[in-house]
Amino acid sequence: MTKIYQGIGVRCMYPENWNLIEDTEDGQTTGFTLESPTSAFMTVSEYPWNVSPRSAVESSAAAMTAEYEEVEQLEFEPQLSYRGQVLQDCRGIDLQFYYLDLLVTSRVIAFTVERKTYLIQIQAEDRDFTTLEQVFQAMIISMLQSLE
Repeated sequence: MTKIYQGIGVRCMYPENWNLIEDTEDGQTTGFTLESPTSAFMTVSEYPWNVSPRSAVESSAAAMTAEYEEVEQLEFEPQLSYRGQVLQDCRGIDLQFYYLDLLVTSRVIAFTVERKTYLIQIQAEDRDFTTLEQVFQAMIISMLQSLE
């Protein structure tokens, strides 16, 4: 079974055994995190449209490299669709680092739709990331479809 989160202008389907945490600032919801039983997670944050996807991704990557030692980075251009068209202003970066002797993979994707910039971060221990990658993709697709 699945649950549905609705907020910050999106709907997102997620597995029923995952936990939902809303992020708030000054009483306003600014994002949400969906966490698996194995501590993998997907975080979605909303920014004003004038924050570019490139800027959002760079800020997120900078925070990760400040937090963890020896973070490997690989930029890519995600192929996300909105209203049947591939999003043109979409940026992504894969980050890998060690934490408590575990290899962690974090993927950060940002895009602008309907005068809002969204930043998605999916993260898990490397083995979990591979196993959960299709679940993460399904959650992202459900979110994009809710914007249509």
